[in-house]
This record gives sequence, C-alpha cells and structure tokens, in this order.
Amino acid sequence: MKEKEKLIIEAAIKLFARKGYKSTSVQEIADECKISKGAFYLYFPSKEALLLSMLNYYYDKTFTRITTIQTEGDSPRAAYQKQLAVFYESILAHQDFITVQMKDGSLPYTEEAAQCGKRIRRSILQFHIDSLLAIYGEKAEPYTAELCFLIEGISQMYLEYLILTGRSVQPSLLANTVIHRIDDIVNGMADRHDEAFISLDEASSLFGPLHNGQPDPLSQSILQTLRTRIGTMDKTQASEFTESLDILEAEMKKKSPKPAIIKGMILNLKESDLLAEDAEQLRFLLKQQFI
Repeated sequence: MKEKEKLIIEAAIKLFARKGYKSTSVQEIADECKISKGAFYLYFPSKEALLLSMLNYYYDKTFTRITTIQTEGDSPRAAYQKQLAVFYESILAHQDFITVQMKDGSLPYTEEAAQCGKRIRRSILQFHIDSLLAIYGEKAEPYTAELCFLIEGISQMYLEYLILTGRSVQPSLLANTVIHRIDDIVNGMADRHDEAFISLDEASSLFGPLHNGQPDPLSQSILQTLRTRIGTMDKTQASEFTESLDILEAEMKKKSPKPAIIKGMILNLKESDLLAEDAEQLRFLLKQQFI
C-alpha cells in the first residue's frame, strides 16, 4: 500500500470517529489530508472503496502483528495468550472508530465488503481453531467451531464493555481472562461428552472452508491477495510472478512438499516491492509447516 493511501485511510478514520461514516464527505477527507478532491479519486474511486481498503488495511496490519509476534519456545497456551493480547490491543487502539459503528448504524453493504468481512471472519476463526487444538488437543476437536463462536462472543462483550465504560485494562489480562473462561467451557463439554451444537461443516457453510488442522485459510487468503496484486501488473511482469505463485501453491498442496521449492518461489515473489510484504507474511506462516 502506498504511503499516500495510508495517509488518506488514517485521516478518514479520524473523521469517521468524529462525525460518523455517513456524515463524512469525500471533500472533508481530502481537506483533512490537504489534497484536492480529484487527488483523492486517484487513490480511491469512491468512499465505499476507501472503506473496503480501510477494513483490509487494519485487518492485515493486525494479523501481521499476530503472526510475527515472538512465540518461539512458548507453550501453545502462552503463545495464544500473547496473540490474543495483540488482537485485543489492536481493537482497543481503534476504539473510536468501533464506537462510531455501534452508534452510527451498519456500514453500506456491497458484495466486495461482504467478501472482505467473510475473509476476515474465516481467518480469525481458523486462528482460534489452530490455537485450541494446540492447547487442548483431542478434547477440543469435536467442539472447535462452537468454541470459536463462544470466544468471539465473549471477546465482543468484554470489548464493548471496556469501550462503552472507558475502563482501562491491560490486553494481556483480558486475554488471560478469556482463556480461563474457555478452560471451563472445554473441560465442561468434554467431561459431559456433549454433542457439538455447531459443527465445523455448518460453520464452513457460512464463512468458507474451516479445518481442524491444515490447510490454513489465512495462508490461502494471502495467496489470493498476491494473485490479485499480480493482476495489476503489466503482462510481462505478471506472467513471471504468476508462474512462481502457481508453482508455490501447487507445492503447498502436495503430501510431502519440498521446502527448497517453497523458499525459492517466495524469494521470487519478494523481488517485487508490490508483493514483498505479503510474501514475507506468507513465509512466516509457512515456516513452521514446510520451511
């Protein structure tokens, strides 16, 4: 993302927090950035397109922090606690905008926004699933989808409470509290041999494929982002990077993928400034699996 695009997004966030999305005009956003209205449209074709870029920007920013936080040597529980803390910290850092959405009504519906929301929700749910299986193992496996929804619900209520009351809490304390609640739920369901109220297949029908284990939908979403970015290149460049991406994706799907091929294709992708950031994020995600 270009620096000017980030500047416009950051300025728009401040205005949306102050006035609300619907009441903020493109001219006001341009004035806040000290650019002309025409210059705004060089970067975003509409306010709705700006909103979509904003959602992607903050989601990618948050998940980049989650996936790159130092957890090597930590137990699965300690790693999840750190990652949840980063997730909550990111949300609380932008609570003005979240407050606007709670008070200002729903954002405008577009197919692109719906797909973006679905991608974000699927990746968050898969993040929880992978962490739950790492912590609780087979005990949690029948209930992973249901537990994800419970984590999301508990988190949302705690976060809304903190935002509405203005209470200050360390994100690490909130993360620890949520994990303790999940301990009780997992142990209670397992001890009673409950049947899952929501199956993984049912959750997948709503948000796209979720898995008890790999493949990882977050990696898949990054692959899709890389493919979309390649589509904006000229034909000569696009052809070369598409070939690298195709080889990488095919290798990842093999039963015994070759780390050297995966490393090589990611290095090829990182040669492009446009692709380097996403390629590095993908390299980090695949490090524990293949590299």
